[in-house]
Amino acid sequence: MSIIDFLIYILRRIFLPNSIKTLELQMFFLLNRDRRRNHLRSLFFQDDLSYVARKHSKDMAKKDYFEHENKLGYNHADRYKIERITEVTSGENLAKIGGYPLPVHRAEIGLMNSPGHRANILNESYNCVGIGIHKSEKKVYYFTQNFAYRPLIFLGKIPEKIKVNKGINLIFKPAERVYTGIYRIKSGKNIIREKSFNVLEGKNILKIPFSETGFYSIEIFTNIKGHKGFNLSNSFQLRVGSGWF
Repeated sequence: MSIIDFLIYILRRIFLPNSIKTLELQMFFLLNRDRRRNHLRSLFFQDDLSYVARKHSKDMAKKDYFEHENKLGYNHADRYKIERITEVTSGENLAKIGGYPLPVHRAEIGLMNSPGHRANILNESYNCVGIGIHKSEKKVYYFTQNFAYRPLIFLGKIPEKIKVNKGINLIFKPAERVYTGIYRIKSGKNIIREKSFNVLEGKNILKIPFSETGFYSIEIFTNIKGHKGFNLSNSFQLRVGSGWF
């Protein structure tokens, strides 16, 4: 958590202490505190993972169940795929708390006291997390922590729709020792364009132009030091239109 993010978190704790967003940030802070206490690096907060986590917490609360597998038989990996999130390494923690004045603290303590959940929180393979909390009508809190590994961390939400004359600018920073990347634009199964780009320390901007409207899949591959070849790092879909759409 950066200094700016920490200040935002403190302000939310003061002025919006009971909002779901504040509680999610609080769990994020406690989770990373537990990792630092065990000499592990902090995780990056990712909006798309939080979106998946919130949907599952809400689904459990609405349909009155508490399982990794939802009523349709989908586990967390299936839910990632449904939301067009491609991860090789991923995991999920769940907690359910009711009747306690500090539900987030209670949930994190419970997770850390459970060997399987603790293993996820302290897993060195993860570098990202998304947190989703939902409060049921019975005032029971449902918590979902979705973990993943990503060589590149995108800053801000990736848009689903863009204008063809503007293209898309992706702001990212490397989470690992990545020096080179390749982006691939696909329309269906056809590869429209494939181009390499350099990865520098700190913030980077990847500009991807489009010449025609349509629906496209974007795949980003990275070459990590110590690994052979390029591996899929991120993937998402875009609708490219003209004017108002």
